[in-house]
Amino acid sequence: MDYTYTQTPQPVIDHLVETLTRHLRAGEHVLWLISGGSNILTAVAVARALKNVPTDNLAVSLVDERYGEVGHSNENWQQLLDQGFSLPSATLYRPLTGKPRHDTTIAFDQWLGDQFGQADYSIGLLGIGADGHTSGIKADSQAATAEGWVTDYTWDDYERITTTFDALKRLDEVVTAAIGSDKAPVIRSLLHHDTDPSKQPAQVLKLVKKSTLYTDYKEV
Repeated sequence: MDYTYTQTPQPVIDHLVETLTRHLRAGEHVLWLISGGSNILTAVAVARALKNVPTDNLAVSLVDERYGEVGHSNENWQQLLDQGFSLPSATLYRPLTGKPRHDTTIAFDQWLGDQFGQADYSIGLLGIGADGHTSGIKADSQAATAEGWVTDYTWDDYERITTTFDALKRLDEVVTAAIGSDKAPVIRSLLHHDTDPSKQPAQVLKLVKKSTLYTDYKEV
């Protein structure tokens, strides 16, 4: 895992735009998975920068979603739309469909499996929580031991639908943004200690083929 110091998301945006543009202009089928939270504005900025790039071979979805009615206030996809996310020529997959949670999870799992099979290159935009979670996978949760591409579970904050460790390790590349002083302890741990991902889910980021961490945590 490469470590890059930054105080702004601009290097993350630049990295994603360059990578997506290069693979799409080469005519490759590309899968891009996005996390919510502070990365929503980053994803919107990337999408705007792809305005003049051919995106017919681009498929986009989320690494995790909060289950509920389509359009509910905490839905990551709705927040993307509210901030102006738009890629008219790309294939966009909104995980929530109005169906029961388990049915929604099965459909997302099938879609993601199909996309992995079609993609020449797959890349994820992820974040890290102050508690060490990533992609909606909380430590010691059902998701931390789930198999397949997508799983669902109930936590003390949301009913969650999330990609699994298997799915994250299947990606060709992960770009992770973790900015904020509250994340310093987990970043320090991630950089200097190898821990079971079920106990600190962000550790899975070290198991991806290509992984870059952008953070304002500075080694001293």
